[in-house]
Amino acid sequence: MESEKKGKCGASCYACPYYRVLCPGCITRICLVDRCIRGTSYTGITYPNTFCRLRAYCVVGKGVRPEPEPPPEVKTKSMARAGLPRFTPIISTLDRRSWFWDAFPLPAICVRLGELMLNKGALRAASEKGLHDFLGYGGKIVLSTVMPDEVIDKLKPEDYLKAIADLRPDVAMIPDNYTYIDDPLYRSWSQTVRLVRYAGAFLDLEIPMLGLIKGAISKQVSWSIEKLAQMGYSSFAMPVRELIAQDLLDGPLTTALYTFKKAGAKPEFIFYGCSHRIWRVKEAGYITLSWYLNAKRGLYDTGVKARSVTYPDLKYVGCECDVCKGARPYDIMYDVHRLSLHNLLQQKARLEGKVT
Repeated sequence: MESEKKGKCGASCYACPYYRVLCPGCITRICLVDRCIRGTSYTGITYPNTFCRLRAYCVVGKGVRPEPEPPPEVKTKSMARAGLPRFTPIISTLDRRSWFWDAFPLPAICVRLGELMLNKGALRAASEKGLHDFLGYGGKIVLSTVMPDEVIDKLKPEDYLKAIADLRPDVAMIPDNYTYIDDPLYRSWSQTVRLVRYAGAFLDLEIPMLGLIKGAISKQVSWSIEKLAQMGYSSFAMPVRELIAQDLLDGPLTTALYTFKKAGAKPEFIFYGCSHRIWRVKEAGYITLSWYLNAKRGLYDTGVKARSVTYPDLKYVGCECDVCKGARPYDIMYDVHRLSLHNLLQQKARLEGKVT
């Protein structure tokens, strides 16, 4: 078949080390390199922008592709489950208005490593004390590795291992990667192989680790899950914020659930970046920051959806939650901490199935 010989952009599949070993060939519906060659450039991404991040994969630009990722060594270990509750709120280590545990001591929180990596002062302070003492929090702390691409590119496994040793969380994620459906498959395969290869470096840790469910195509999703499950990972987090925003969640989620079922695995499944229940996975956990981000934007959680505090239907509606105690949205609209606590309780109740 022609698709086996060349990708849409003209690059030879036969010259690709991932072809047939992992990759079925060019099956992407949208590829920015292909679009660019055909005359559609994307500001800030493709040529003639001097910072074109895809130049190395372009047959017209004659760029030199990065070396392929070496095959991962699949070591095995029986990994403990993370054992997270249904709802684990993300907090900001830099903004104490998101620190809620004096009022409501929930059993677990999530801290973003990327936020600390971008603020060396906070990273130094948290590393000196450990996250528990730095935050004054006695519950379970999850260290998230979901972070901006430019930070991911600067980190090696030893950087993550040092951060985990210094910060001393109770649970951590394997290193994140980025796989975009409109990138050349060579690039997303390199990221996928690297994710699995890096995961092997974390098997010797004594704390539970969360595998990540990522991939630009179904083959990448299923292959990475299979390899991580073989290693012994039993808890998995699936970042879904962008997939939901683009209405693309169904495909990767179907692939993930089928892969687990085929392997006879029943992992702990966690949706990362989602504030509403996804009923296809009834026992899933949720890690999200939207309760706090919405409060900063002046959005009030009604128990069903977030509305502006100035929304007319909310003008005379009082709330009897443990935060509001009869107050209306108008009454707390300028108090971000109080509004975020209201949103926190509403989101917790919704994700635990107590709000319909």
